[in-house]
Amino acid sequence: MFLLRKYEEGDLPACAVCLFESFFDCPVTEEDMAFLRDYAEVLIEKCSFTYVAVCERNVVGFISGHFNKPFSKKLAARREAKPHYGVWMRCFFKFAFGGYKLSPAFKAQFDVFYRQVKEGKDAPLACDCELMALCSRKSFRRGLGTALWNTFFERVRSEGGRSVRLITNTDASYTFYEKRGFARVWEKPYSYGEEGRSLVYEYKL
Repeated sequence: MFLLRKYEEGDLPACAVCLFESFFDCPVTEEDMAFLRDYAEVLIEKCSFTYVAVCERNVVGFISGHFNKPFSKKLAARREAKPHYGVWMRCFFKFAFGGYKLSPAFKAQFDVFYRQVKEGKDAPLACDCELMALCSRKSFRRGLGTALWNTFFERVRSEGGRSVRLITNTDASYTFYEKRGFARVWEKPYSYGEEGRSLVYEYKL
């Protein structure tokens, strides 16, 4: 059983762990986790809202959404997590210039992850709300993903949203979305020679 509530700043370290466990499986150092905390904070602060799932007093997953301006400029400008713009600048420049001393194993996996994320930069995302992240621990098959999505769905519906879109890829758990009524509206093979595709899914409320 999970308790769903709005994100609080103190949840950040646990959200970084959830992010790691969702996409990476290599050993990590404290420097690797420091980078993931900064990365998760930038992601959360650029979104309109974020919810976390709590089980036995521990944050075990989070989901974020961003309202788009054509739908509502007011909602798009309202962020429930106060942006710390210095974090974004520090994370961007520190990463770009090698300031994070990432372990070779983690850097290799993150390079693949980041390359895949950039593949979706040209994807069409005309919608009321973009689902920015669905990250959870390895125990997500216990209903965690469903609990997070249901809370996200209710939030968007309460704000009058009629469509949700997200970017994923064939290396991720895209079938999760298909089972919940999302329709694939766009796909594009990776441009860097590896097998796989970037995908955009849409849900009509």
